[in-house]
Amino acid sequence: MMISAVLPSIFLLSLGVPALLDDSDAELYFAPPVRLEANGVPIDVTIGHAAPYVIDFDGDGVRDLLVGEFGNVDYPVERLPKRLQEAAKKSSYSQGKLRIYRNHGSDEEPLFKNFEYLRAGREDASMPTT
Repeated sequence: MMISAVLPSIFLLSLGVPALLDDSDAELYFAPPVRLEANGVPIDVTIGHAAPYVIDFDGDGVRDLLVGEFGNVDYPVERLPKRLQEAAKKSSYSQGKLRIYRNHGSDEEPLFKNFEYLRAGREDASMPTT
């Protein structure tokens, strides 16, 4: 699979990951990293262990930015499977969440504003992380 078929080059360049020069040439290069912004401020996650992914999340034809994160908030022990609840009393799990930055621009010139967390019913969706 060609890298350029997975992510648009604007995001590849912005994230500082290798991008293909064109679909017929497999030569790779690295672009200088660029801080992605939302509302004119660099995007910063809770601790810094970000996992970005670009996809048309809301089906509007423009790719959005999804960023997985985990932070310093403990995952609620009662929401863990019973087999993990006892272990969690000795070593807590952090709460992992997914930020959704909707693209209000275009794929070529993305414009991100505020993020929202992925929701599960009335609550933010979360998962235990270690």
